[in-house]
Amino acid sequence: MISILIRNKNEGVALERALQSIKKQNFTVPYEIVLIDDNSSDNSVSIAQKHGCQVVQLDKKFTYGYAINFGVKQCQYDIIVLLSSHNILLSNDFPEKLISYFEDKNVAAVRCTPVANSKQVEQSLKSSLSITKENYDHKKDWQNLIIANCSAIRKSVAIDLLFNEAIRSNEEKLWSLDVIEKGFTIISNVPCYYLYNKKNNYKAEVRDVISKYQIDGIKPISLSYYFLNLIKSFPWAFKIAFTNWFTNIKMRTSILKATFKYSKGQYK
Repeated sequence: MISILIRNKNEGVALERALQSIKKQNFTVPYEIVLIDDNSSDNSVSIAQKHGCQVVQLDKKFTYGYAINFGVKQCQYDIIVLLSSHNILLSNDFPEKLISYFEDKNVAAVRCTPVANSKQVEQSLKSSLSITKENYDHKKDWQNLIIANCSAIRKSVAIDLLFNEAIRSNEEKLWSLDVIEKGFTIISNVPCYYLYNKKNNYKAEVRDVISKYQIDGIKPISLSYYFLNLIKSFPWAFKIAFTNWFTNIKMRTSILKATFKYSKGQYK
């Protein structure tokens, strides 16, 4: 038995694709799709209802952590898949595979594998990673902690250990650290593949870096490194600009020459 939990706000187009990929799964157990909607003004709700989702409106101001905590309470099954509306599941055996990992009662969460990350895909082909308090390596394993885009969690654990509702992002990473500190195991890079179909802007990248720094206190960049790279970037930027300009002019020149060299009906 499995619940699929999606946080959504005005993502109707992407949500349609995500739900279509869910519907192609081979479910051998009862399942439900719970959509936590943050007062969407587009057609998200009607799309979700068309696909048989349980739609619940968020009852207070959105934060990433609160939306998960709120959504977990709406789910009836103990295995909950956290899924972004921008994800497309690329195989039809997600439920069967994910459930098998939770047969170990000490497993609190399982992270699926994005096809855009070649290193994690290669890792998944060899074997999954088992992350515990004893073997966690922050430098290596931070990126292997669960991500709310596509991971499965155990509801009973998430009820006892809530997701942080104040942090601006990386709430799932912080939860992962809390979970392994309590002695649970996280399985990462399993052979369940998905496509994340959204590009993050620089604001999202900065937000993630800030929240990571708030979690571990490790400065992502020093002042001296910043100014050194700033100085180095001037000739680098000029080189890129000149290369792009030259390539563009070269292409247009070749096209112009072709109109004099070739004629309609002549293919040599």
